[in-house]
Amino acid sequence: MSNKLAPIVALASLAALAACGGEAPPPPTPAAGAKKTAPAPAGYQVADAGGGGGISGTVRVTGSVPAPEVIEVNKDNAVCGNEKKLHDIQVGDGGVLAGAVVWIDDIKKGKAWSDGKAGSVDQKGCDYSPQIQVLSKGASLDVINSDNILHNIHAYAGDETLFNIAQPMQGMKTSKTLEKSGPIHLKCDVHSWMSAYVFVAANPYFAVTGADGSFSLADVPPGAYSVKVWHGKFGEKSGSATVEAGGTATLDLELQAS
Repeated sequence: MSNKLAPIVALASLAALAACGGEAPPPPTPAAGAKKTAPAPAGYQVADAGGGGGISGTVRVTGSVPAPEVIEVNKDNAVCGNEKKLHDIQVGDGGVLAGAVVWIDDIKKGKAWSDGKAGSVDQKGCDYSPQIQVLSKGASLDVINSDNILHNIHAYAGDETLFNIAQPMQGMKTSKTLEKSGPIHLKCDVHSWMSAYVFVAANPYFAVTGADGSFSLADVPPGAYSVKVWHGKFGEKSGSATVEAGGTATLDLELQAS
């Protein structure tokens, strides 16, 4: 068959197939019970983390740690109360630090995301809940007002305003997509003591330290990594860890109180 006749024959074959009611076979359907995984943000590749290990340790803060601040409330007292004790510093015995974010900074592939694709922050009793959370880059954040007063949620990345939302009515909800990795500071322009953080992660290897300052990162492919810790009051610090197959590397990190 000449090259000139090939397209004509192909078109005729397609027409005959359509006339007979034929159609292309449907794509295969996933097996029943197959587990769905969340898509990875750009720049991170989901790959088999089998044979991996882990990283665990404790975060502490050294130096002169200020006591949690107590604010006298001068507006909306019926909802907010008469004073607020801030929760942005939670330090236990020996300087163990709760609410710090620990993550592997330079990992490009590994386990799939199991969480972090969606979150929420609620304005309730003139406080933000939760105070700290980690979401993935591209995740959706629901901003909710559970109080029957005006709140204004102002989100900053450094000095840059990411969004600024007024919610004057109880029950209002606004959704925002988080496109910029790193810490986001949430503040209320109406009630100055209201403060919380969302950390936007570029990979699923992250943890928030507990009350004892501990963290654990699992299913880490073998290799040498840069591990970072960040806290809203005490800044950022780097460390390093080498993970062996089936082993757990220990890494303790310290932040300095100014």
